[in-house]
Amino acid sequence: MYISMHCVNANNTTQDEICKFYGIHYDNMYRSCVISTNHQHHDFVISMTEEDFNDLYKQVITALASPGGQIIEMTKGKVFRCRKNEIRHGENQKCEIRRVTL
Repeated sequence: MYISMHCVNANNTTQDEICKFYGIHYDNMYRSCVISTNHQHHDFVISMTEEDFNDLYKQVITALASPGGQIIEMTKGKVFRCRKNEIRHGENQKCEIRRVTL
């Protein structure tokens, strides 16, 4: 399974990324969602409330369970591409995710 997302890098430039998707978890200390991928030197971080994370979690489950291709796409929300174990903060995001079908 892969994830497609629009990411903000260290220079505040937006780049498109497609990565192997391993999962998500919520970091209570930094109030952020962390997306686990195959990148060994980077984390993908989204500033959000725990309530918004729970909504995203349900969307991910729905996207993974729906028929379609091998890509899920983050269609809304700012994703920070950070060095491993670095956390960037921004405005809380309300993300949308869907399964890509052809």
